[in-house]
Amino acid sequence: MKKLFSISISLLILFLSINNSNSQLRIVLGPAIGYTIPSADYGGSTSDFYNGTSYGLSPGINFGAMGKLGLGPINFNLSVVYSPLSNTGTAATTKAGSTVEIKQNLLTIGVGSQFGFGVPLAPIKPYIGLDILFTSISGSVNYSGGTPEVSDGKFDMQTASRTGLGIAGGIEFKIMSTSLDLSLRYNMINLFSKSFEGLNNSDRRESYRYLNDAKDPNYGADIKKHPIGSDRSIATIQLQLGVLFGF
Repeated sequence: MKKLFSISISLLILFLSINNSNSQLRIVLGPAIGYTIPSADYGGSTSDFYNGTSYGLSPGINFGAMGKLGLGPINFNLSVVYSPLSNTGTAATTKAGSTVEIKQNLLTIGVGSQFGFGVPLAPIKPYIGLDILFTSISGSVNYSGGTPEVSDGKFDMQTASRTGLGIAGGIEFKIMSTSLDLSLRYNMINLFSKSFEGLNNSDRRESYRYLNDAKDPNYGADIKKHPIGSDRSIATIQLQLGVLFGF
């Protein structure tokens, strides 16, 4: 996560350097807040998480920052978004009182470009965009109530990094040197990278200690110990509002 933060700071410095060296370029930068909705296999229920079919996370607030380097209708953009997601509920439906609390934190750096469509005599600019996404995922899991095959207690998930793509559509509302940026994004977090770890461990907790978005090679040998039977796609729908100040 520290490495991703350092990358984002370096890219912001590069944006500012380019802007200072070429007065024809326009740069805007500012804070952003939004709402992240887990999609594909990233949503579902807490019992789905226990069964290894999805991650069982609920929607949550996100916050971060975004910047754009404009040249005509094309923007080169950078965003840093932190999305803390969680869910609590039934783990094993066959065991009364079996409960799991899931927390995952996504720190996503998006680097890409946007193409804007000017609207005559109106201070708005609709746009579409495509981003390359670099995401660090961390979190924790807490089982209680005597869940079968899993001992009670909280444990941290090993931090994982994934690379993917984001597709965006939005509108910029320009007010003098300030802009409001409203966007809707579909982020395919692990489009280019999936893996399974803990191959030789027969403890079912290892299935949840790692992100494990690829199929467990030992699935079928002992489903009680190895519940993840297929690859899982991590995606989010992200509504974002940014306040961007011109430099």
